Amino acid sequence: MKKYFLKSSRWAKRNGDSHERIQRLQQLSDRKTWDVKDLNQFGQLLPLKSFRAEYDLAIYTLHEHAVDIMLYPQMYYIQLLKEEGRWYYKSLSSGEEFTHPDLESVEQFVFNEIKDSEKNST
Repeated sequence: MKKYFLKSSRWAKRNGDSHERIQRLQQLSDRKTWDVKDLNQFGQLLPLKSFRAEYDLAIYTLHEHAVDIMLYPQMYYIQLLKEEGRWYYKSLSSGEEFTHPDLESVEQFVFNEIKDSEKNST
């Protein structure tokens, strides 16, 4: 998670994020332990229409039933599916899919994926 928050703070600086957000990301990169709350505080809920207008859709793969997008630093995103009333995540690295009616459960899945990817890269 250290690398994730450090890269996120650098990305936030380049993209003109608020000083408070950049500072919080930097503080998290200095810590030794993290939990899912450290990730979910940065989630930004966007209606699908706003997401499509603001972001490059060539980078993102949207589910056909997505109605809202919860966006996190470094292009991680979770989609709310209208038909199922469930949150949906498709791994950026493995393609593995995970759905659950509770957003926090899906955020935990994403958090674990980020954490595991850092373990595997050292």
